Amino acid sequence: MIFLTKNEELFKLHKKVMIKKIKDEIKNKVLEKDDFVTISQEDICITPTIRNLLEYFEKNIEKFVSSNISMQKLLINEVSLKDATLTKKYKKNEKRSDSYKIVRYIFETRGYNEFTSSFKYDDRGNEYGAYKFVELLNLKTCPYCNRNYISMIEKKVQYDKQRRPELDHFHPKSMYPFLAVNYYNLIPSCSTCNKLKSDDDALMLLHPYDKKVKDVEVTYWLNDMKFYNVKSLKDITFDSEPSIDIEIDIPIANKRIFQLERLYQEHTDIVIELILKHLHYPDSYINELSKFGYNKEQIYRFVFSNYLEENEFSKRPLAKLTRDIAEELGLLDYMDDEDITS
Repeated sequence: MIFLTKNEELFKLHKKVMIKKIKDEIKNKVLEKDDFVTISQEDICITPTIRNLLEYFEKNIEKFVSSNISMQKLLINEVSLKDATLTKKYKKNEKRSDSYKIVRYIFETRGYNEFTSSFKYDDRGNEYGAYKFVELLNLKTCPYCNRNYISMIEKKVQYDKQRRPELDHFHPKSMYPFLAVNYYNLIPSCSTCNKLKSDDDALMLLHPYDKKVKDVEVTYWLNDMKFYNVKSLKDITFDSEPSIDIEIDIPIANKRIFQLERLYQEHTDIVIELILKHLHYPDSYINELSKFGYNKEQIYRFVFSNYLEENEFSKRPLAKLTRDIAEELGLLDYMDDEDITS
């Protein structure tokens, strides 16, 4: 898992466009109706209670579009006190409340669904939507796992196909429809993580925008009980992959839902390669590279084929694993020579 930082340009654009979008939907599509609104061919009565609820959403729309991760939890509790049916996990064929149907219609059907296909948001014809969102966020790997690329293919000409990463709702929109277009609730992710997470409640999960993600560590240990022939690092060879177990210091809920340790076990070959570099890599090669004017980060990329700095982990799969294991083995100490510039 890797830490995400807020993109200020995108945040301001998303906040401006989606506040106006949802506010217009509440006012024009529902509140201006006298007595009922039609949703999926069903006429739903706008009772005084529902009208008050929608006026509450309209008044506080900025919070529902742009509140940060700690504020989201407070909003969930606040909404639940007003109407518990808006924070409920419904069974497949269970009847939804009228208030749930209307709120979901506004935030998901008219909000998020149009966001996924882009819409014009001003008189000049400027468009905004999911493609613009992931383009400006500029993530190349899934923040939940840092294993898979999340590719975006833009449409250049009329008949081109286009593709963007899947967008996971950290707090599922089926349970919390009022957070369907919240900036911090939209997480570009790989198909594997999005499917594993599904509509599970995320209140116990570590959020990619939570600074505690910086404390997550990837480590390894030698499974000597199972592979007794591996007694120390010096016994490691390229054939020693079964003797490596990878552990991730992350909340149990994240481990369980995303199956991170099981998935990372497929990458023990990288740990083996790092151990072998620790044992056999010549300091002279690093020193030679420094003589050509390469700095510490550039030499790291030469040696490990990945990125050193935390703010660049999203650029390549398994950058977090590579950095953490390299640091654990002391490989970064080789690059702390006084003659190597940072």
